[in-house]
Amino acid sequence: MAAPLVRNAFLMSTNRLAKPALIAASHAHKVPGLLQNAVAAQMRCCVCGIKTGPAESEENSSQAEQSPWTLMSAVCMVRRPLIMAELSDVERRYKAHLEQLHLETSVLSDHELQLIEEKVKLKQRRSRGYDDDDEDGSLLLAADKEDLAADKFQEFQPADRLTEADMKNDRSSQLRKLGVPLYLLVKQKLGDKAVWVMPQGSRQEGETLRQTAERILLTCCGTHLRTTFYGNAPCGFYKYKYPRTMRSENNVGAKVFFFKAELTGGDIECDSEGVEEFAWVTPEEMKEYLPQKYLDSVLPFATCL
Repeated sequence: MAAPLVRNAFLMSTNRLAKPALIAASHAHKVPGLLQNAVAAQMRCCVCGIKTGPAESEENSSQAEQSPWTLMSAVCMVRRPLIMAELSDVERRYKAHLEQLHLETSVLSDHELQLIEEKVKLKQRRSRGYDDDDEDGSLLLAADKEDLAADKFQEFQPADRLTEADMKNDRSSQLRKLGVPLYLLVKQKLGDKAVWVMPQGSRQEGETLRQTAERILLTCCGTHLRTTFYGNAPCGFYKYKYPRTMRSENNVGAKVFFFKAELTGGDIECDSEGVEEFAWVTPEEMKEYLPQKYLDSVLPFATCL
């Protein structure tokens, strides 16, 4: 009777979803080293190196090993295009081809049918000596509707693709480059220097990385900015070491986890002590602000959606 129980316990322990505690204590002595290895196993996060499992012995089981890396969260904030991007020459020719094809294969609309019917009736009335002045002035014919629509179209003036922020090259305004996505960068004080990065900050005890990202965005950009986060999982990762003067055995550098968010409204209030400036930039303009190594890490996931 003991053999099936031991075999079942072993299969459950090899399953990554099963817990070693499921092995019955009364049968533990019949599985040499299995329960002891399961209890003494140490699990480490593959990214940050923080120990998540029990220690090797009972003496140091209550002492958590400190990671020499500081965990940080950052926000990859995107402002979606507000207007359609300008068409290339190939796109314009293809659009004209589709419009011509649609015209040739389409059927007449109700307005076009009414216009043809009224022209036929008017021609018949005139052949019988009909006078247009006798027509009721309150009757609105299809031709009259076309004339009114043409007059209104002449009065319509489309807005310019270039805004005031484009003309002034004001990169602090989100109302620039309306046809392409823009990304938020802040000049943030990290250590004794102010550098351009995506809004980031250190994780506090008890926070999830997503909660840290939300708090950092609130701290850096104020309460009037409205955003939508895409999920609870990071979309990117970046690791860097502190300068040698700031480095120690227990404080080597930082590991930054990026969360993707989309701007839905509001404006930035740059009143944080750690943020000096901010800018809404295109992927091409990021090269003017970010170091090459940082840019190579953030650009792939920033432009993937």
